[in-house]
Parts: sequence; structure tokens; C-alpha cells
Amino acid sequence: MKEAAPDDTTAPAPAPVTALVLAGGDASDALAAAVGAPAKALVPLKGRPLGAYVLDALLGAALVRRIVWVGAADAEMRSRVDLVVPGGPRLADSLAIGLGAVAAEVQGGERLLLVSADIPWLGADNVDRFVTEAGTEHDLVYPVVSREACEAEFPSLARTWVRLAGGDVTGGNVMLARPETLRALLPWVDLATRDRKAPVRLAWRLGPGMLIALLAGRATLPMLEARVGRLLGADVRAIASDDATLGSDIDRIEQLPATLRLSDGRAAVQRDEPRSA
Repeated sequence: MKEAAPDDTTAPAPAPVTALVLAGGDASDALAAAVGAPAKALVPLKGRPLGAYVLDALLGAALVRRIVWVGAADAEMRSRVDLVVPGGPRLADSLAIGLGAVAAEVQGGERLLLVSADIPWLGADNVDRFVTEAGTEHDLVYPVVSREACEAEFPSLARTWVRLAGGDVTGGNVMLARPETLRALLPWVDLATRDRKAPVRLAWRLGPGMLIALLAGRATLPMLEARVGRLLGADVRAIASDDATLGSDIDRIEQLPATLRLSDGRAAVQRDEPRSA
């Protein structure tokens, strides 16, 4: 019997990435102020800081080789990451600070995994699955999560929805991108942060054609990929995801009851040789 030819279509295995956790902000954050915490990432949830749950996920993920924390952290969290740097007053500021902090450490061709510190349901399996699905060839990969998936998993958690041709979606709280693409993205991060609760205003910044398509419910992920890719001069991919943990964060005190599903016995994973902050 003739031996089968090797399968050349097998996608290359993803290389481990550096995780850049954006945990900027201070006590003026709405959620932190509501509970008297010094920062959003330190809001107490079942006896632990909000950000500690995200840290658990990254430490347990096989495809995360290094963790850089940008923003507020307590002593225990600092002991579990590779590097801690202060955050900035805005998301774009924290991202710029984080990019500067990892510039000398990022390996050739490596992409950064951006993660928000306010997604406590994130698990190691969610992280590894996203990095794997993102592939290896794109400059920027961003998940959009279906409304059906989010409402099935977190029915009481309000989100901002964008109507696409295939149904309503919400943006994820993670992103995989090359450092140079993230630097090009910085001005857009500032605009997107200000307009994150106003999809129409955000769509207008992408051009009148995209605005019309979104208002008519005719916009598709390939259309958005192409438009954002042209603006950034990058190969952009949007992943249609049903992983509700990627699209569900905590912003307001009335959302805290949803965190009761968090496990009390979730074990803290430690780095073997953490770097000092």
C-alpha cells in the first residue's frame, strides 16, 4: 500500500506569549469607588482581589510564558508575576507604559496577549484556546462574542451590543497582537475607550460606509477586519467566539452578584522564579 503523503496543511503550533495585563486606574474608578477599593483590580470578590482571578488563569495557561502587570496589585499578586509597572490614567497610557516595559524582553516575532484585569471568570483553558485559535500569521487578533453565548452564560450581566449581519456581538477583553501593531493602535485605543458605550459614534470613526453598514445590520466581520486592517496597515483578524468569559467583565457594583459563581477554592498558581517588580 502506498504511504500517505504528510499533511502539509497542519497549522503550526502557537508559541508561548507574553501576557500584558492592563490594570490601570485608581480609586476614582466607578466600581472601586463604590466599594472603597484603591483600584478596580483590587476590588474584593469572595475574599480575593478582582485581578487575582485573571492572574490565576494566566499562570495556569500553558501558552503564557511571562506576565507583565500594568497597574494596581497587592503584595501577593506582585509575588506571582514577572514584572509590575505603574498604570496610567487612561487605557491608552497603560498600554503605552506596558509596551515600553516589555520592549527589551519580547522575543523575535512574538505577539503580546493583552488582557483586561476585570474578567474574573477567565480560566487557563480559555486563554490557551484563544491563543491557539488566533493562529500564528496575523498581526492582530480580536474576539467578538455572540449575544446568545453571553446571555446564556451570564443572563444578568449587561453588555453593549453591535448588530452585525450574523447577529448581535460584543467585543472581547483580550487581544493578541504584535508590539508594532499595538503601537499603531494607541490613538484608536483612546478613541475606542471614550466611545466604548456608543457603538454608533465609534463606527463613525471607521468611516461613513462602515457606519451605514452597521446601522443597516449589514456589516460583517470580514468588512470590519478589512477596514481596521487598512487603518493600521496590518493583517487583522476578528474571531467569532462563543466563549462568554472573553466578553464578560465587571464595571458596576450592580454586576457584582454575578461573581458569586466564582469558586471559593480556586488554587493560586505560582511562578517558579518570579522577577522582582
